[in-house]
Amino acid sequence: VRCMVELADKVQALVQSQSFGFKVIMAQEEERRRVAREMHDGPAQAMANVIFLAEVCEKLIELDTGRAKEELHELRQQILGCLNETRKIIFDLRPMALDDLGLIPTVKRIADILKERKGIKVSVKPLGHAEKLESHIEIGLFRIIQESLNNIEKHAEASEVEILIEFQSDWVAAEIKDNGKGFEADKNHYEGDSFGLLGMRERVSLLDGELVIHSRPGEGTEVRVRIPLSAATREAKQLA
Repeated sequence: VRCMVELADKVQALVQSQSFGFKVIMAQEEERRRVAREMHDGPAQAMANVIFLAEVCEKLIELDTGRAKEELHELRQQILGCLNETRKIIFDLRPMALDDLGLIPTVKRIADILKERKGIKVSVKPLGHAEKLESHIEIGLFRIIQESLNNIEKHAEASEVEILIEFQSDWVAAEIKDNGKGFEADKNHYEGDSFGLLGMRERVSLLDGELVIHSRPGEGTEVRVRIPLSAATREAKQLA
């Protein structure tokens, strides 16, 4: 009987593992589709407009210099817009500011972008001594914060967000709170129409961390994540 129970447990664990693996693959495909849509609707469309305006300028340059100057100004604006769209997509794929500036300045940058785009007030408060983290921890924590802000922008209808990032000798943690409409946390609100929460849980799991989400209708949402630092990181901090 014991062997049968153990076998059933192993089969169930295998099925769950396969199901989770399938969801991860689907999440990856959804991310690829998202990037493809952004490239098609953003830079690709903008470049098509640039080519059209360039052709117009070629025809006008000898016939109507005044009109040609106007079209050249519009062409310049189109190119700037395309450049900004491309930079945004690159930033979403891999924010180079993480490598150059670190976690806190990069989080402040996406907070400013959210404020400019949606008018949501976002404060970023570091606690403890903010030091450079290992790359996999830094990018993992950044992505979790980024996805939390994406969910707030899409679903929460919030006007204020507070981000706390705490650094300790053996762990780093983040807390993202909003004053939005909230939801029933035990119903996996975001999983119904987004793989964002699945991706957050997977990242935290890979980093041996903890993820807790508290929310109630009308009371906003709070996302808390805590990630342990590796032995190498702790040793480096002690020697510093």
